[in-house]
Amino acid sequence: MRDAEAEAFVAERLREEQGGRASDAGSSEIQAVWDALGQMEAADFVADDGRAATGRVVNRRAWIAGGTLAAGVALGGVFLWRQQPVIYETEVGERRTIALPDGSQVTLNTASRISARFAGREREVVLESGEAFFAVAHQDDAPFDVLSHAARIRVTGTRFNVYRHATFTDVDLLQGGVAVGPAAEPSQARLHLRAGQAVRLSSAGDPGPVSAAQGGRIDDWRQGRISFDRTSLRAAVVEMNRYSNAPLRILNPSLNALEIDGVFEAGDTAAFAKALGRLHGVSVRFDRGAWTLS
Repeated sequence: MRDAEAEAFVAERLREEQGGRASDAGSSEIQAVWDALGQMEAADFVADDGRAATGRVVNRRAWIAGGTLAAGVALGGVFLWRQQPVIYETEVGERRTIALPDGSQVTLNTASRISARFAGREREVVLESGEAFFAVAHQDDAPFDVLSHAARIRVTGTRFNVYRHATFTDVDLLQGGVAVGPAAEPSQARLHLRAGQAVRLSSAGDPGPVSAAQGGRIDDWRQGRISFDRTSLRAAVVEMNRYSNAPLRILNPSLNALEIDGVFEAGDTAAFAKALGRLHGVSVRFDRGAWTLS
C-alpha cells in the first residue's frame, strides 16, 4: 500500500519538473514510478530492533524514508530518460509519421533523421538530415523549436514543413505562425512568417526573401507522389533520386534542360525512365544498378 507522504513527494517532484503544470500525464507518470518500485509493501521493511518478526509492526518513519528514497531514485531515472534526445529516422524511399510526447506529430520524408528532446517546458527537435512535416500541439507556455544547421524555427502551435539541404534550409508554413532566425538567438527572431508563406534560411539562420509556400509539393510527398510542372530534367532527376536506390543518371548533357510535366510515384525511377523514352525519345538503359539516360 502506498504511503500518502511518499506519494506526495513523487507528485511534488513531477510538478516541479513540469513547471507546476498538472496533467493527466503527470498522474500516469506517478503510477509508472510506483510500478517501477514493484508495489513496495510495509512488510518489505525490517522492524526497528532488526528482527524479521511475523506480523510485526513496521516503523512508520523507516517506511516513509525507504519509500521516498526509492521513489526519488526511480524519478531520477524517469527525468534523466526524458532529457535524453530520441532519434527517429527513415531509409531511402520510406516515410514515417511519429507521435511526439507533447501530442504533436512529425512526418519524416525519405532518408531523414531527427533527434527530439522534451523536458518540462522545453520542446526541441533537431532536423539532422532530410525533410519533415510538423503538426505542433498548441502550448502557449512551451515553444516548439526546430533546429536545422544553425537556424531555429520557433512556434507554439502550427503546421509547417522543413527541408534541410546541404547549405540551406527551406521552411514552408501552411497554418499558424513561425519565427525564424539563428539558433543561438532564440528570443530574437529575424523574421515572422504567416500562413501560406515560405522562406529559405542560410546555414547560419539568416532569412532570404519571403515567397509562397509550396503546399502542393508538400501534400504530394506526404502521399508518396512527386509532381513536376515544366521542371528541368536535371532537377527532376535529383528529386526522383531522393527516393530510390536505383538512381537515374543523365549521360547526355543536352537533356538537362528538357522540361518535364506529370505526376510520378516516389521511388519508381523505372517508370520515370520509361516515360522519358516513350514521350521524349530518350534512350534508356539499366546498367549496374542505375537507369542511364542519353
